[in-house]
This record gives sequence, C-alpha cells and structure tokens, in this order.
Amino acid sequence: MLEEFITPNKVEVIEQVLSERTRHLTIVLEDIYHAQNASAVMRTCDCFGIQDLYITQRLHDYEVNPNVVRGASKWVSQHKFEREETSTKKCFEELRKKKYRIVGTTPSKDTVSIHELDIKDKTAIVFGTELDGLTDYAKGQVDELVHIPMYGFTESFNISVSAALILQELVSRLKKSDIVWQLTDEEKEELKLEWYSRIVKRSDLHIKNFIKEHS
Repeated sequence: MLEEFITPNKVEVIEQVLSERTRHLTIVLEDIYHAQNASAVMRTCDCFGIQDLYITQRLHDYEVNPNVVRGASKWVSQHKFEREETSTKKCFEELRKKKYRIVGTTPSKDTVSIHELDIKDKTAIVFGTELDGLTDYAKGQVDELVHIPMYGFTESFNISVSAALILQELVSRLKKSDIVWQLTDEEKEELKLEWYSRIVKRSDLHIKNFIKEHS
C-alpha cells in the first residue's frame, strides 16, 4: 500500500540495497563518546551494507553528528543498550542469542590479522573507545582478538578508519565466498515496511486507514 506513494525509481533503489544488505557481519561500538567518529562508523556500515549497529553506553551517551552521518541513521538498525555498568554484558548476551561469534579489535600484533579472520560463522566486530580501546571486561569475553596490520610509528588508526578498513576486507571476502550472507525474504519485507514508513509522509495515517478498511 505504501509503495503506491513512492516513485518507481526509489522502489528500485530500495530493492537493490536490500539485495546487498547483510546481518552475517555486524559492528559493536563500546561506549564511544566522539559524535563525529560514532556517526562516521554508522555511515560506513550503511555504505558496506551492514544492517545492524550495536551500541553500548556504560559511561557515555551515544550521539550522532547529522553532518557526518548524512542520513545513514534512517537505514541502519541501531541496537542501543542503556547507560549502565552492565551495558556491554547485555549487548554480548543478545549477540550470543543471535548466534554471533564476538571478535574484539586491538592494536596488538600478537593477535590474528584481520586478513586471516575466519568469517564462516556470523561475526560481530567490537570497537572500544578512542582513548582506551576495549574495556577489560570486553577483552575477557570476546571469542577472539584481531588487529589491522600497520607499518608506521603510529600505534592505531582512528576508529572510523579502522571500521572502514575492516569492513572493506571482510565484506569483500564475504561476497566472494559461498556463505549465505543475504537477508531472508522476511527480513527484507520487515525493513521495506520500516523504510517506506519513513519515506512516505503521514505513513502512520495511511497504515491506520488501510488496516481499518481491511479489518
């Protein structure tokens, strides 16, 4: 019903985007407090077809910069965990219920390289704060730690750059693999309804009238 209010070109674009979306990979931000970096990561998720972004808020509230996110917040599903001491714990518990293998990021070269990370199972990549990285709790709970190889004096990349480099590597490998990474038809339909509702003006009224007429 809502599709009637959307141009054919927009419908085609949405169908194409949905065909490239995945939940096989997801990103977790642990207590990120720089709005610019948080927004850049969300925008990167959208660009690489990552549907879900998980956000923990132990000490800081997650905020986005509209000039950086550039509308990505309308298309990426955000899973926020309340600002409390157990925020990361609750996030990890939900990820494990959804059968994700949890992988933490670190500058340490003593961990596996991102180029060697096994992604045959659903994988959640966790990024810590800009200053301190992952919390000790997160490091102790992840299934594996991974690093991006670097060859200069600087210890680490900016978090938004790290997310882009990791997703470029993993998404590229994922799409060349025989892994079934696409969304299910049901997931596509749910997102389509969500996205159409945001695009169409007064969609809530249209839906209400539609249900009334067909009940």
